[in-house]
Amino acid sequence: MGQWHLLGVPSAFEMTPKSCRWIYRYAHGALEVVSAVEPGKHLLSLRARVLDGPSPQWLATFHIALGGDDGNEPSPVSWHVQGNDVVVPVPPGSDLHTRFPEGAFVVAPLEGSGPVRVDGDGRLFADGRPRGLPFLCLETEPTSAFGFDLAGRLVPESRPQAPAIPLPALRPPGDGTASREVKRLVEILPWLLDDALVHYLSPRGLEQYSGGGWGTRDVCQGPLEMLLALDCPEAARDLLVRVFAAQNADGDWPQWWQFIERERDLRARDSHGDVVFWPLLGLGRYVLATGDVSVFEARAPFYAVAGGNSTPRSLLAHVDQALEVIARRRIAGTALAAYGHGDWNDSLQPADPAMRDHLCSAWTVTLHHQTLGLLARALRLAGQLTRATALEAELEAIRRDFRRYLVIDGVIAGYAVFGDGPAPEPLLHPNDVRTGVRFSLLPMMHAILEGLCTPDEATAHLAIMRAHLWGPDGARLFDRPFPYRGGIERLFQRAESSAFFGREIGVMYMHAHLRHAQMLAHVGDARGLLRSLSLAHAVQLRERVPEASLRQSNTYYTSSDAAFADRYEAETGYGRINAGEVALDGGWRVYSSGPGVALALVVTSMLGVRRDGGTIVVDPVIAPELDGLRAEVSVMGRRVQLEYQTGERGIAPRRVTLNGQPMTFTRLDNPYRPGGVAIPLEVWAAQLHPYGPARVRVELT
Repeated sequence: MGQWHLLGVPSAFEMTPKSCRWIYRYAHGALEVVSAVEPGKHLLSLRARVLDGPSPQWLATFHIALGGDDGNEPSPVSWHVQGNDVVVPVPPGSDLHTRFPEGAFVVAPLEGSGPVRVDGDGRLFADGRPRGLPFLCLETEPTSAFGFDLAGRLVPESRPQAPAIPLPALRPPGDGTASREVKRLVEILPWLLDDALVHYLSPRGLEQYSGGGWGTRDVCQGPLEMLLALDCPEAARDLLVRVFAAQNADGDWPQWWQFIERERDLRARDSHGDVVFWPLLGLGRYVLATGDVSVFEARAPFYAVAGGNSTPRSLLAHVDQALEVIARRRIAGTALAAYGHGDWNDSLQPADPAMRDHLCSAWTVTLHHQTLGLLARALRLAGQLTRATALEAELEAIRRDFRRYLVIDGVIAGYAVFGDGPAPEPLLHPNDVRTGVRFSLLPMMHAILEGLCTPDEATAHLAIMRAHLWGPDGARLFDRPFPYRGGIERLFQRAESSAFFGREIGVMYMHAHLRHAQMLAHVGDARGLLRSLSLAHAVQLRERVPEASLRQSNTYYTSSDAAFADRYEAETGYGRINAGEVALDGGWRVYSSGPGVALALVVTSMLGVRRDGGTIVVDPVIAPELDGLRAEVSVMGRRVQLEYQTGERGIAPRRVTLNGQPMTFTRLDNPYRPGGVAIPLEVWAAQLHPYGPARVRVELT
């Protein structure tokens, strides 16, 4: 007592989606500090109080970082008191001042804190003399409670509060192993939503706080798939229109860009070869999931450099422009998409720029096929029959050349290098003589998802994935890491030169693992789907993966990184991972499209409920041990209560009732298992009560 003590590591810590609480037990008593946000209010609150013991003085310090230097430069803070509030205006001459000349941040002390003294950085030094450092200090007399609200006043409060995003609810039966996994899923879902919203609304995640933007491929996956699965069509449409307004005049998109208009010129100058497909795929998904064909006529400008956007044009015109780009970027003499600057795996950009026109990514080809297929269905729904028919003809050509050039000796190659010979050179394939990598996960699983494999081929590739592309923590991108040559790049850039063994380099990338889970649902592996979902989060993870190091359990990790000392050890000792001899660390957190993808998979793949054009699809894939599982999801603005009778396999509904009435349906085509069912919208609507609950019972085979 009698001196200041900086609160550091607490005696106990609690976190909820909207607050953090620290409890400090010390020699003379106990203190509690709570920091929280409240939906609908754009402010952060902090409340401190005495739980036990004498009332102390409180000293709160604010490190002011508004000048664009992260608060590193010596600069005194300008502030003034207005009523009970302390107002800190944005610094003149800063970027913030240029954008918000009247902007400020406000610290509002809590009523009941007693007299509060406001000072600059001088309060931090024993002699009381300021050093010109960017600090603001609030000090009280002895009191049992202290707190303040921190708010930004940069723009006027004009927008209404957005509606809440409805989470799915799950109630597992009993307390068996499968039910415990579902309970863990229930525990992580709110946190996945929180992380997904960070990625969607403010793309500066916890470990990318200094910058970021909407990655074109990213925002067309996690945020869009989440919004559609959780029944938020208005937000999904807004997202898509923003994406198309970022399209370059030449028809392509940048790799990333800022979704805020005032930062519209902060954007990448180029993009990988797969990026042009994602907005088109997203548009097709949106139309089929909502039935909103009017979006094709929504108008958005093309991005124009230094001088504003072009005249707004229909999204259909944007689509035509993008399709022209896609048509130009082909491997000569084939229907296969050329590699360009790269594909989904950012570590595999070609070291030799000349390879861009001669290298083909089998995964990009599956994406090409998926995009044209969904877009053709959406255009047909909109009555654009000529466009749809043309795309359907292209699909056949892509399928033909995929099988002709990329399925070699019965195994899908990761890449193929086209040259003067009659057949391309395979990479990431058993015949690969350059990299030593024999198998690649992405093209195999996406070829199955796209129906590009026969049932026998799918079975063979599933066996390859189980034997060579699975580790204790889930699916892996390749059967081994790329060789490291001391930073010398021969074929691919970061894969061969990055000293860090994690994310794509470490080959356990969670986003790919989630797509693998989606594929397991497609082939009807219900237990495998549940197992994969359970490996995608950290709640009690060490009970499932003993090799996992301690991780923060309420956050999404983009990867699981084997704890090798360096790339050399990783290359020589990679086999030790499956032997359980290497610790597995949680990788980069939060900032990823993965949380949104995971949320969508729970609704559309596990619970299996979604709209598709003029039908409601019911296609669940549920472990048989979960017989009696109950859930609640939102469908077309109505909460729907679901109950599942799983049968022996947990797939292929044989009977569906809505409010006790059997539903008429048609069986969906699935080449690898008995498919789900499609219920016409008019049949679905006829059984809904205007105001009562919608109760659906699904009996599976």
